[in-house]
Amino acid sequence: MVDGLAVLDSILGKSLFEQEAHITLTDRGGEFTDAEHMEKRDDGTRRTRVFYCDPMQSGQKGSLENMHRELRYILPNEVDLRSIGLTDQTSLNVAISHINSSAKEHLNGKSPFELCEFMCPELAQKL
Repeated sequence: MVDGLAVLDSILGKSLFEQEAHITLTDRGGEFTDAEHMEKRDDGTRRTRVFYCDPMQSGQKGSLENMHRELRYILPNEVDLRSIGLTDQTSLNVAISHINSSAKEHLNGKSPFELCEFMCPELAQKL
């Protein structure tokens, strides 16, 4: 996760990253245990603040859990992702892009990406 935040920080740039991702709310999964390195860049400056949900309280990140369910619908845990063509990060990015481009009832028929374009055009352009 540290590497993922570093990549996103690099893509967005320091200012936009800090504006849009100054807080990271996550569960207590093993990939999120290194909060110190998630919060700080290699030069020691703070990029985000990491906060954890309470144990067994996935509802504290409700929207993310809904997206996770949608992702697991198209990419079930029991399926070897390589067997369906997901062999690299680019392939996974395409799958996520499809989810983020699909209209959602709770967004009044808009997609998450359309909402992002409206709320923060600079962020949408870099994604």
